[in-house]
Amino acid sequence: MVIKFFFATDIHGSEICLRKFLNALRIYKVNIGILLGDLSGKMINPIIKQPNGSYICNFLGQEIIAKTEEELQALQKRIAITGNYYFITTQEEVSELMAEGKTLTGRIDAQIRKIHLGAGKTEELFKRLVIERLKSWDKIIEEKMKNSGIKVFIAPGNDDLLEVNEVLDNFTYAINTDSRKVTVNDHEMITLSWSNPTPWDTPRECSEDELAKKINELASQIEDMEKAIFNFHVPPYGTSLDLTYKLSKDLVPSVNEMINVGSTAVLKAIKEYQPLLGLHGHIHESRASQKIGRTVCVNPGSEYSEGILRGVIITLDETKVKNVQFTSG
Repeated sequence: MVIKFFFATDIHGSEICLRKFLNALRIYKVNIGILLGDLSGKMINPIIKQPNGSYICNFLGQEIIAKTEEELQALQKRIAITGNYYFITTQEEVSELMAEGKTLTGRIDAQIRKIHLGAGKTEELFKRLVIERLKSWDKIIEEKMKNSGIKVFIAPGNDDLLEVNEVLDNFTYAINTDSRKVTVNDHEMITLSWSNPTPWDTPRECSEDELAKKINELASQIEDMEKAIFNFHVPPYGTSLDLTYKLSKDLVPSVNEMINVGSTAVLKAIKEYQPLLGLHGHIHESRASQKIGRTVCVNPGSEYSEGILRGVIITLDETKVKNVQFTSG
């Protein structure tokens, strides 16, 4: 049985990319949509109410003043397009959050390289905003996809808080596939949201040994590996799917030197199990397709912060990848 599906990943809180993903399912006339993490945005932009009734926000290094309700709504929309979160606040509350130090940095500061996941009011605020947006996505997916006959599978990635799983488990239309086996027509698919260690101390990362254990536990559930799909957020190491810019000791990316940062455990598993297809993300700039033995592995890449959805249309028959077509829009 031939199936055609659309795969995208790493939309990082961008509602415009979510809507483009859902629209693509109808436009490309696919049977199935698969959206792999990271689902959460990376930062918060506080919009500070002023005594004169206006609002000030430092966004992408620029101080923006909204004097009317229309300007405020336009600012909120502009922030959301990038995947960031916003909240209306006061200077006093921002100062209180700033006093937490490093937990604030990366959540409210626009410097991604300083992200730190910690406890405190800032982290609770971030968690609340992540969950609120995901719950709104549940409604968007249901409204746009009901009665379409198109299945939608969704899963988190290493940047997503562990609490995200409970939210996804309660989605009305989309099916959370994380850490379990699901059936995609005649194909068994296992999904893994975790990654090998990164410089960013994200919620879902572990050692290569632990990653291998998680993979093997999932792979043991597959009955027909020849038709199986590995939906693993982190790509295999040493391939065209895991190249990123080398970081300095201060975590500043190089402008011309790239290195492989994928998972050796994922590479080993693909070589040993030889599933039909590997779906990956994680490394935004490494948009590519590559065969590892008989396994076709793809990473559609990501440009979520520009409001651009990168994806890939894949056509399968029972034991063969018939076509891989990258998209951007």
